Amino acid sequence: MTRAITIEDLYRLRFVSQPRLSPDGSRVAFVVTTIDEQEHEYRSAIWVALPDGEVRRFTSGRAKAHSPSWSPDGRWLAFVSDRDSDEPARSAVAGRAGEQQEQRPSQIWLLPADGGEARQLTWMEHGAERPVWSPDGRFLLFSAQVGPRDEKTPGGKPLPKARVIERLWYRLDGVGFIHERRSHLFLIPVEGGEPVQLTDGDWDDGDAAWSPDGQQIAFVSSRAEDRWQMPCPDLYTLTISSGQPGELRCWTNGTLSCSSPSWSPDGRHLAFLAMQKYRSANHVDLYVLSLEGATPGQVQPLCLTSDFEGSCVDWTNSDLGDEHLMPPPGWSADGQTLYALASRRGATRLYAIPMSGAGPEPPTLTPGPVHVRDFSLDQAGQRAALLMGSATQPPEIYRCSLTSAGAGPEAGQGAEAPTLQQVSHCNDELLRELKLASPQYLPYRGCDNWPMDGWLLRPPDYDPARRYPLIVEIHGGPNTQYGYGFFHEMQVLAAAGYVILYTNPRGSCGYGREFALAVRGAWGEKDSLDILAGIDAALQQGGIDEQRIGVIGGSYGGFMTAWLIGHSNRFRAAVADRSVTNLVSDFGSSDFGWTFADDELDTTPWEDLERYWRMSPLAYVQHMQTPLLILHSEQDLRCNIEQADQLFAALKYLRREVRYVRFEGQSHGLSRGGHPYLRLQRLRFIIDWFEHHLHEPEQQA
Repeated sequence: MTRAITIEDLYRLRFVSQPRLSPDGSRVAFVVTTIDEQEHEYRSAIWVALPDGEVRRFTSGRAKAHSPSWSPDGRWLAFVSDRDSDEPARSAVAGRAGEQQEQRPSQIWLLPADGGEARQLTWMEHGAERPVWSPDGRFLLFSAQVGPRDEKTPGGKPLPKARVIERLWYRLDGVGFIHERRSHLFLIPVEGGEPVQLTDGDWDDGDAAWSPDGQQIAFVSSRAEDRWQMPCPDLYTLTISSGQPGELRCWTNGTLSCSSPSWSPDGRHLAFLAMQKYRSANHVDLYVLSLEGATPGQVQPLCLTSDFEGSCVDWTNSDLGDEHLMPPPGWSADGQTLYALASRRGATRLYAIPMSGAGPEPPTLTPGPVHVRDFSLDQAGQRAALLMGSATQPPEIYRCSLTSAGAGPEAGQGAEAPTLQQVSHCNDELLRELKLASPQYLPYRGCDNWPMDGWLLRPPDYDPARRYPLIVEIHGGPNTQYGYGFFHEMQVLAAAGYVILYTNPRGSCGYGREFALAVRGAWGEKDSLDILAGIDAALQQGGIDEQRIGVIGGSYGGFMTAWLIGHSNRFRAAVADRSVTNLVSDFGSSDFGWTFADDELDTTPWEDLERYWRMSPLAYVQHMQTPLLILHSEQDLRCNIEQADQLFAALKYLRREVRYVRFEGQSHGLSRGGHPYLRLQRLRFIIDWFEHHLHEPEQQA
């Protein structure tokens, strides 16, 4: 017999990530993260799916392990882990004699693919990450932070810092202060030894990829004079000879923010993902650059997705992960087709994009209401491993052949998509116990008669003869999208007896760049009307008590929640989570709030204070009558907690019903990857708030 999902089931969910297909396509390495119920901590380990279908855990112990990377011959697996060093005396990483160890930086380790003991390869002062094998298997390329060491007493106690800040961008949410260290590329022989630093300078370098002949690497780096105000990574190549860096070339001109480069099989082209530096609305396109006989400045990258409304990044929201991934494009064996993720109309799918261009309807290898978060290909470009889920299925690992019907250059000519084989079943046991709610697609017309996408999630035991309270969920961004991502939070609310409505108002990604740009300089004005129109469409479906409507949103969704209750008395209760409330002060308190002036309003608060204030929910606080629960993390650098402080103080001063919950030590992504104990607490506060305000004797239908 099945049961309703609970808040506590968060601790039983397994979070699957990072599918990495072996070079011959026979095995898949991936990461499984669980929550230790006693210690309230995340534990991550690397698992491998073998050719016979067996799935085996490859790393053990309490230490975290992630970022698996196969050697070209498939004999070794490199990974990153914070496990204890096997030779602590080799490096200052182990600390001075007598020092107390707080948390070891993660290092790169090597593990035989057939099993055995792992061997530590790096001992970097601040840790190492993102291992990438050279094509000949002799070297590993990796990223590492370069900068001063934290000072400590002889007993290992950290000394307080006096931080000297001279740059506009000096901190990042979820990371902290970034002004002292830079991320650069290193090369180390697989046999071990001292790593060679390949890049240097007052900038960050990353997303490195080897050319097929092993003579070059491609990477991205933001090196322009305004990099600490409007970072915009360019695409670079660096020659490598005998393990040493050589000629450096920059292939883009500072107008595209580049990421995720990928070499064609013959090494003549580079594919990469990029968005416009200005007015991108976070819409990401797929580009190809021809390198054969070309010199920088003489060749322009070709956009393959200019006619496609999808955005080549996973913008689909879920609370099972805190990243919007941009895996590098994959190439077919003949170099004529590129495989890339794209978010479109509520789904994220894997698309096959011809070198001639995507057009408006590129073929998809993963049709239907799915959420593909990540993927990788084998060395021959003939097989793929995917991380895929849906609104009722947490992401799992799948495998498919790209040489089957619908996956080649002729895809889209009526051929069927390839057959997907599920490899992992990490959540099957839990799902067999649960009765989950399935979304009902709800298309409707928003403001100005624009077509909108919405979804209704009804309680699993829904009774058409009853009328239920409605909770409206509003996504953040605003340039992300709702759709077919799994939400533990929404499933818990539906199981508690609520109908859930979630929509993609204008400003959402997945509907083309112009749709995402529609809220530029006009936050709250028409997108709020799109959401209200979605409520009207939901009411027309029946089964909802229009007198018991709640609203909740995080980040931009929190902004919109506060905006709505300042412009409407339609809601019985509201929850504003990690929200922006005052755009004037947000300019200087957010980790990059000033970019709002550069790329949203085209002005500063001191030049046009009225414009900033007009779009601030705090400006309408005197109209807010709806009981409001404010949730905010104390270490949120994206939407600083002072934003919540201002809203709470104003409402409390006005003697309105308001409750304020501050989460100690947490950043902006609490609901998707924060401390497990506080994730449970957050959900309990939400349930209690809506239970108190929305659950009352029902009116007769």
